[in-house]
Amino acid sequence: MEVKNIEFKAKVENLDRLIAIAELSNIKLEGSYKQVDTYYDVPKGRVKLREYGDFSSLIYYNRENTKGVKQSDVIYYQHAPNQALAAILELQFGVKVRVSKVRKIYKVDNVSIHFDQVDHLGCFVEVEACSEENNKTVEELQKQCDYFFNLFKLTQADLIEQSYSDLVLSLQLQ
Repeated sequence: MEVKNIEFKAKVENLDRLIAIAELSNIKLEGSYKQVDTYYDVPKGRVKLREYGDFSSLIYYNRENTKGVKQSDVIYYQHAPNQALAAILELQFGVKVRVSKVRKIYKVDNVSIHFDQVDHLGCFVEVEACSEENNKTVEELQKQCDYFFNLFKLTQADLIEQSYSDLVLSLQLQ
């Protein structure tokens, strides 16, 4: 499934404060998950296998590393967990990095808000406004992200440009 996706990610000190704001705004918790994302060494974009519980998906995405709200080209393939797929991907491409996190997902309409506690990195909020059926323009998705940026009282200094995989890799190089 191809998705139009506008998102931002910010490093935060206190997830509880942001979660309280979300809940006071009647944004509903979809679930809390321990996720492991395995990134593969691919020649273009990023490919990751996301696994948690009985859920697994292969995700391709391509986006620029820029601060602030950015557009991603994303293709999701949701499937039953299968160790053979992970083995094939690892043999074909090699594992670039693994990222483990506890993610609380809140949803309102087409917007997902992720409150993440990422191993070795800390706390983050990620807001993704998605249009799966191209029923929203990029401008509409941008406005949704801006709304949550302001609701959570974030600043430009809070925004990060890199993916969790890049941040974990930079730690490994130190």
